[in-house]
Amino acid sequence: MADPILVVEDLKVGYGRVEAVHGVSFRAERGSLVTLVGANGAGKSSVINAVSGMLRPKGGRVTFDGRDITGVPSHRLVKQGLAQVPEGRQILATLTIEENLQLGGWHAGGTAQPVIDAMYERFPVLAERRALPAGSLSGGEQQMLAIARALVAKPTLLLMDEPSMGLAPKIVDEVFRVIEEIRVAGTTVVLVEQNARRALRAADHCYVLQTGEIVHAGPAAELLADERVVQAYLGVDPGPRRSGQPPDLARDDETTAG
Repeated sequence: MADPILVVEDLKVGYGRVEAVHGVSFRAERGSLVTLVGANGAGKSSVINAVSGMLRPKGGRVTFDGRDITGVPSHRLVKQGLAQVPEGRQILATLTIEENLQLGGWHAGGTAQPVIDAMYERFPVLAERRALPAGSLSGGEQQMLAIARALVAKPTLLLMDEPSMGLAPKIVDEVFRVIEEIRVAGTTVVLVEQNARRALRAADHCYVLQTGEIVHAGPAAELLADERVVQAYLGVDPGPRRSGQPPDLARDDETTAG
């Protein structure tokens, strides 16, 4: 890739004595959509949380827009143009929709209001209910709010962790339409997604993780067309999570990939 905005090299992430990610390396070209897929416990959320500053890696290096950001906390990265839509949405249910969006632009102060207004134009349902508690929204509407909140920060790189989780197929279609709009508008997207086939159809490049390691990588269309990859990594229900897993491993892909 000629112009990577994100380069991850030999990333290691652990929880106590358990190492969840073992030397993962990948990159995202500026303006592209890159997806990380894999089954339960693959370590995808650990990777994305380490990149975004939510977790401190045990080793390796993360470079964003030419700057080493390894271990830099998430609130500082937002100011630099890196934002994350977290797994489970994590909206503040008792605050209004407007207040949630204002939190997305906290670092910009009063200058964030024009961007918030633009989010209302993009997501009319949020505009209609801006004064209501965010917890009154449906699951799909909450996901739109989580995406809008991240976009208020005007990121050049957007990390998205399981945006379709728990949503009805019609709402998943809408989420992926929004993701494509974000990418077309010029924002680079790194997507962790339990709906592996849908992620591959949307992405430019794909990395397949298994037990904390990358086992396949390549153009998304090529991996989707490779039946061996699909059958081995994307189409099998790995079953219920094991007790005693670290938090990330327990969360990662709670529904079947694909």
